[in-house]
Amino acid sequence: MLKNDSLVLTPTARLTRAMSQRLARTQADAGWNAWIQPAVLNFPSWLTVLRDDYFLMADDERVPINSSQSLVLWQSLIDADIFIGEPKVAELAQAAWRMIHEYGLDQPEQWPGLWLSEDSRQFRDWAGRYVALCAEQKLVDEWCFNAELPDLIEAGLVELPDQLNLLGFDLAMPPLQQRIIEAADKAGCRIEWQSLERRQLYIKTDTKTNTATITRFIEGDEELLAAARWARQRIEAEPDQSIGIVVPDLQGRLGRIESLFRQVFDPPSFGLSPSGPDPWHISLGHALADWPLVADASLFLGLDPWRISQPQATRLLRSPFVDGWIQEQSGRAEVMASLAQFAPHWIDAREIARQSERQGAERLGGRLAAWQAFRRNNAKAALPSVWAQRFQEELSALGFGHGRGLDSREYQVLQRWHELLEAFSELDVVIDRPLSRGKALRHLSERARAAVFRERNPGAAIEVLGVEEALGSEFDALWITTLDGETWPGPARRDPLIPGPVQARVPGSSAQGCLDKARAQLNGLMSAAGQVHGSFASGSSEQPLEITPLLRHLSMVEGDGPVSIQTMEVDILPDDSQAPALPVGPVRGGTGVLQSQSDCPFKAFAGKRLGARDLSPPRPGLDASARGSLLHQALEHFWRKLPDQASLNALGDEELARRIESSVNAALDWFIQRNRLALSEAGRKLEAECLHRTMQRWLAVERDRDAFRVDRLEAPITLKFGKLELSGKVDRVDELEGGGSVLIDYKTGQSGRNSWAPDARLADVQLPAYAVSMNPAPAAISFARLRPESLVFDGLAEVDAGMSGVEVIGQIRRAPFKETESWQALLADWKISLEALAEDFQQGRAAVDPRKPEVCRYCHLMSLCRIHERQTLMDDKLTETTDE
Repeated sequence: MLKNDSLVLTPTARLTRAMSQRLARTQADAGWNAWIQPAVLNFPSWLTVLRDDYFLMADDERVPINSSQSLVLWQSLIDADIFIGEPKVAELAQAAWRMIHEYGLDQPEQWPGLWLSEDSRQFRDWAGRYVALCAEQKLVDEWCFNAELPDLIEAGLVELPDQLNLLGFDLAMPPLQQRIIEAADKAGCRIEWQSLERRQLYIKTDTKTNTATITRFIEGDEELLAAARWARQRIEAEPDQSIGIVVPDLQGRLGRIESLFRQVFDPPSFGLSPSGPDPWHISLGHALADWPLVADASLFLGLDPWRISQPQATRLLRSPFVDGWIQEQSGRAEVMASLAQFAPHWIDAREIARQSERQGAERLGGRLAAWQAFRRNNAKAALPSVWAQRFQEELSALGFGHGRGLDSREYQVLQRWHELLEAFSELDVVIDRPLSRGKALRHLSERARAAVFRERNPGAAIEVLGVEEALGSEFDALWITTLDGETWPGPARRDPLIPGPVQARVPGSSAQGCLDKARAQLNGLMSAAGQVHGSFASGSSEQPLEITPLLRHLSMVEGDGPVSIQTMEVDILPDDSQAPALPVGPVRGGTGVLQSQSDCPFKAFAGKRLGARDLSPPRPGLDASARGSLLHQALEHFWRKLPDQASLNALGDEELARRIESSVNAALDWFIQRNRLALSEAGRKLEAECLHRTMQRWLAVERDRDAFRVDRLEAPITLKFGKLELSGKVDRVDELEGGGSVLIDYKTGQSGRNSWAPDARLADVQLPAYAVSMNPAPAAISFARLRPESLVFDGLAEVDAGMSGVEVIGQIRRAPFKETESWQALLADWKISLEALAEDFQQGRAAVDPRKPEVCRYCHLMSLCRIHERQTLMDDKLTETTDE
């Protein structure tokens, strides 16, 4: 029984928790309802306690700084040299500083010049400046203080417990830890080396045993899957046992381990169904910055309320951690859809707030207004502690953390995030100048990226651990993976900033040291459970890996190959192409309804009746559609103030240029009024030049036509085909001098009159639908193709319209119109085709039947229609029929 004045020391935090639970269980089993729990700490935590107690009582003016504060000092020194803004270099320097003190290596100023490389010489300079900076500011970092501890303990300046119980130290302690323990012993503290019940040692230099079996697999995933299945079988047979799975390269395989274990232990969750509590726990976590709650918080802090990209806005609207999420989910989804369809790539918080209020997400709209006001009033540079407070208040103004309820894991992430902010505020000790918002966020994000988080083990029976955490523990059964010769022993690794001869005493810096360490680790692992299994993956390369030489005396068996996944029969509906008929009446969507029905009936049904919109966010700048709209607006503005071709021809060059400039500016003003952040001043100037040049070239084409008068611009039109009633808008209708009218549609994309070829499924329905709906019918229809490489008319006519590129039906001697006898016959064919398309849409015919493969290239509905899966299925059925 441990005494209350004793302290249990362990090498790892995991073993500390396990020992605390064991002591509590022992007391509870003895019938106690309350007791004083003996102190249990891991070694680093105990050193922190000693440091805090010392500076609380001692007459020492120095200020202790932690690892995070120390890293800032290293970064400031390194930034003054060549590695500007590279935090990894500062981390390397800090790690080298720790190694020097932990292993009692010579101080950098004592290194002989002949031993120094360029890197070590640079580090020696940094270390000298670091020591001088700490002395100037009266600071002491944790490793410098830890190196002083043995002397402080012997001098009686540090209070110690009566007894130290060292538990689980299977590996040799670093020299600094040994010195501290020896000093405590000399100071009168009783030292007790304890261990859990140990089994027989399996790795010996003088004897060989054959009590464990090693399984060889080909691929690493096969090895992990086998370990997971083994653990599941054992836990299903005996739920109360403790099982460990050791993965030496746990950090590098973390993602695969999580995926494979989820697949084995919770197949429904692996298939995206809700999952229950995991019966397994992985000791190593991901970077704190990668957890959704922290990732969202970091993103929102980094937003500029006056310039938010569409992907950033989507993250904000989708975040379940923002106030009102539960009540406003559907409204926020509508906001996302509206922004994706009608807003440019860059928007501001006011636009999101306006859209939120329109779509019933008023709570979010109010939060955005409060957030933007807070940001406006708190933009000045400040110390880290002030920024930490601002960041908290800013997230609170946004309503972050008040969305849906947090589960246990998310609550722990939130606690860790608050701890990170608190640690960030402590940087005032080493940062004496106010930081800009950008620098403050960079410091915070670097720490969130460096911090690793994994939720506490809720009591899962199966633990996946690294080697260091598994050592000193006890399990009922243990599986050790990756027992190949490259991992055991691993390669010697030397610190690049410390000369080789200086770090010769560090075990991992020499081959012999790595061998001794591997032997000790395997001894500790093999004796940690009553039943031990081992495995390794040989790989499928030409030079397969072999078992580690340290275990060649053990028997080896071949593992099972990949386990095939059982497939399930898919239910195939006999006919899923018929939807309910559409009620008679007006339908929104204009000629796009008929166009979609022609392209693919399912596309028309899903897009026009189910509302399956394409919500891909716009890209930065202006896309082809926006440029087309600008050109439409500029031409409309130009012709509204100019009635006919005669007036155009009467304009001099200067007057024409002035009118074009006026039309271009009017179009750009209209566009920017709707999309304030879409164009910068430089972007507007560039677009104005392009529009001016295009209009000037196009108006030269208009001057070459026969005389005409502009009759209608952007004129509404009603379309009726069978029971279907649609509405549209005609770009322009010109009256010809010889009588009749020509219907003109501006096109900036690929288009041509061949898309009007008579067919049951017209390739382009817009102008044919307008033509058959006008009364009287036009004498011609034409695209006005406005592409830089091709500014021409391209159309068809009943009689010569005096427009180059517009050909007369009946005089065309090439496909696809050479068989068409007259304009009236073409109109009649179009009407039949359009009425058939309208009838199919109204009756709910929704087969997945694209008019041609190119229709699917840019379609956003493939995840709904599953056309590729359908095609594969049909090909398989055809193959089966052929084989029969």
